[in-house]
Amino acid sequence: MRSPRRLSVPIQLDRDLPEPLHDQLAAQLRRAIAGGRLIGRMPSTRTLAAVLGVSRGVALAAYEVLLAEGHITGRHGSGTYVSGPEDGAAPGAVARRSGQKDGAAPRAVAGRSGPVDAREAVVDLRWDRPSTQAFPLAAWRAAWRRASHQAPPVDEPPAAGLPELRAAIAAYLRESRGLVLDGHEVVVTAGYADALALILRARHGAGGALIALEDPAPPGLRRALARLGTVLPLRTDGSGARPDLVPAGCDVVAVLPERGALGARMPTERRLALAAWARESGGLVLEPAFDGLFNPSLSPRPSVLALGEAGSTAMVGSFCDLLTPTLRLAFAVVPRRLAGAIEEGMSAGHGQPSFTCQLAVRDLLASGCVAGRAERLSVLYGAKRAFVRQALGAYPDTRLLGADTGAAAGIAFGYGHLDPVTLRRALHALTGTLDDHRLPRRSAA
Repeated sequence: MRSPRRLSVPIQLDRDLPEPLHDQLAAQLRRAIAGGRLIGRMPSTRTLAAVLGVSRGVALAAYEVLLAEGHITGRHGSGTYVSGPEDGAAPGAVARRSGQKDGAAPRAVAGRSGPVDAREAVVDLRWDRPSTQAFPLAAWRAAWRRASHQAPPVDEPPAAGLPELRAAIAAYLRESRGLVLDGHEVVVTAGYADALALILRARHGAGGALIALEDPAPPGLRRALARLGTVLPLRTDGSGARPDLVPAGCDVVAVLPERGALGARMPTERRLALAAWARESGGLVLEPAFDGLFNPSLSPRPSVLALGEAGSTAMVGSFCDLLTPTLRLAFAVVPRRLAGAIEEGMSAGHGQPSFTCQLAVRDLLASGCVAGRAERLSVLYGAKRAFVRQALGAYPDTRLLGADTGAAAGIAFGYGHLDPVTLRRALHALTGTLDDHRLPRRSAA
């Protein structure tokens, strides 16, 4: 049994001061940490409360403040510790930079590249970072164990993927998005970029396509499409991409109807307009397969694939957001008339996931693990959306975009992958910056 950590620095709390007791305690602990007088494991909140003669709630509230500022960190099953180099900052100065005052919030850095000063407490706010919280590890291990026990086939698996995996993907799309793939086929690929390449090369050959991509768009999607053709920006507004502004001569329009980069959900009328553009021009509309899975409170809207003709709509999907980016498996939902050309392209040298990987993902889908993971992430992301809305919605001169889908503009950042303590730190830094610029806050009710 771990022995309790005693309080090693003097703390004086004064009930006659207007400052709340937990703020007094947090300030004194903060100074002790910054001065290097308090290192290693912190006393438990129970010990702290008993020594100081206060309620445990006072100690818990003080620790919440220090956790949010990055001065201390919780370690599962081990207790609470002063943040050190392994937590991304120098001992005794986790929330400080050169010239930064004691107690100032850590910097939240979005899209930063290059080496990071060890004195900075950096929070990764890049877009499209998947969450590892509540990962279904037991089901994951079981699926791979069962897959590894099955002897590999003598012949190569079908170029388009194992039939049972393709059927499982189609079933999940029907369950999660209400899609019935009458005029489409599922093709399994080794990655998202491979899926895009197979679709566009089957339609346009090696010459490349003229692609309209909604602007702004995720940088990774832009880079992948730019390798396959000429990418032109498609303007967006508060309702998503503008079908009436598709550049002349485009062969393909790539959109994110459920969660555009400005946080907009495309209304059904625009989805119909995109389907009409594809029908009349002979072009193709590309959209993500698993978009919009993580907010069950939103009323579903039909995908462009469901509204358009089978020959002019396609989807690309992966399991990065639902499972892990390290899973080298993606898929394309393609017009049936293109499926043969795509299979030929795969046979001609395009990579394919291993037999064992395909069996494991088939198992994860068929067992309900993927569906359960989506439901769990919906709960986690819902709580984070509410927290972000509460923190940033306090500024009446700002407008929070993407509160329902997870995107924000003006300051564009991703937060779904952050644990609650780190998200609190990031919002503390962001609101501190807004306060430094004297943005007015709504007064408390």
